Amino acid sequence: MKSLQVFNLHYSNHTHRPSLKAGVYYFILFLLLASCSTFRIPVKGSKGGSIVKNVYSEMSEKDYKDHLASLKAPFLATPGIKTLPQGHATKKYLDVLVGEIIANNEIFFKELKTANVTILDSESPLHFSLPKGELFLSRGLISKYIKHESMLVSILSFELVRSERLIYPKLTIIPVGYIPLERMLALNRLELEEKMEVHKWAHYLTVRSGYDGEYYLSWLQTQNRNTADFILQVGDANLINREEALFKAFLIKNSLDDDDVLAKKTSSKQFYTFINSIRDGVL
Repeated sequence: MKSLQVFNLHYSNHTHRPSLKAGVYYFILFLLLASCSTFRIPVKGSKGGSIVKNVYSEMSEKDYKDHLASLKAPFLATPGIKTLPQGHATKKYLDVLVGEIIANNEIFFKELKTANVTILDSESPLHFSLPKGELFLSRGLISKYIKHESMLVSILSFELVRSERLIYPKLTIIPVGYIPLERMLALNRLELEEKMEVHKWAHYLTVRSGYDGEYYLSWLQTQNRNTADFILQVGDANLINREEALFKAFLIKNSLDDDDVLAKKTSSKQFYTFINSIRDGVL
């Protein structure tokens, strides 16, 4: 995947019967499309339709978004899944952070105008998302590993990018009343190339929101240094090592020309209140 854009493949407008060779070509092309790790729904109104749209005619972009977003309820109903109730101050703080990211990057966010952050009562460091701005962070992640407000914004930006652009593996889950945590995490795992594209966009959004982009790299390094703790999140311990190396190369090769954006070098008082409330279990 070379970008986060959705590319459409159009049928030919020729009216004659395709040759056997052409038929074989389209069959091979279909197999390649079907093997892609991420489900991309063509934009409605595309001229001539597309191969993917015809194969998944019952799953439009809106249908797919609704399907994934609807998984939140059965996931939270799964035995063993617990959430931390959020008080007014905690919810307001998270809403402000998400609002800053979206407001400072309006060109990027065409769909999301807000987002909801659910905090899971789990010791494992986790973060993932669903469409329509449904974000999930774990208590273990927040209380033990997030050391700076810019790092928190980096993680939120990563998940907002995915939620906005529907960057999830091609999976259709049949509802059975619950979804185990491992299944939800599998739904959020991406191929390395796709993940790097998300990292690049999320880093850009973080900086454009006025936060320190250096902490984005620090976040990847934190996972790399604690692979045993993050294995449930990443799935493959070797992947995070490659992510860090590729992201360093990206930072060296690219620089953001945003001199007008003053990065926040220190975390806010509200950030420390938030972290302590999660750590102490008093929200």
